[in-house]
Amino acid sequence: MSILLDAGPILNFVAVSEQGLLLGLAEAHDLSLAAPEKVREEVDRKAATGRFARTGALSTWRKLVAAGRVGILDDTLTDEFVAAVVRVSGQQATDRVRSSKDLGELMVIAHASVLSQQGTDVFVLIDEGDGRKRALREKEWLATAGAAGTLTLWNTPQVLKQTAPERWKSIYTRMRDFDDGLAPLC
Repeated sequence: MSILLDAGPILNFVAVSEQGLLLGLAEAHDLSLAAPEKVREEVDRKAATGRFARTGALSTWRKLVAAGRVGILDDTLTDEFVAAVVRVSGQQATDRVRSSKDLGELMVIAHASVLSQQGTDVFVLIDEGDGRKRALREKEWLATAGAAGTLTLWNTPQVLKQTAPERWKSIYTRMRDFDDGLAPLC
């Protein structure tokens, strides 16, 4: 079983030096952390610029990958992967992968779909609203198609509440300094 990570959550956890929470969550549930190649590229690019550049996000991220703590998934467009990309995006796969807008989320969901169809239970960590909607639609499709594995959708607050129940609000507030897309605390 795996936790597939989108770029936003990765960046947020490493920017506030709380990557240990993701690692601990994976270890506690005997899961592995993984990200598609396109997500790796996005994290590399974004971690070196803007708000993230003044943190240790890029070096921490690269250490996690180099140490094998986060696996990188091959984005080669196999038949099964192409079908998932088309279904999730509503576009031809070769056209869709040329556009970087929300590509990381799309690749996370497509990988999760393929893994679920192959019998793997997959957890997906996505915070962005459109990506979450697409993941939920794919989860429904997988259930209807009788996939042997499951897709479970998580967001950052859920992970923080599980891994740092007493500190989750303060960590989340720090993360919001790096990600304008994270919803305010209610």
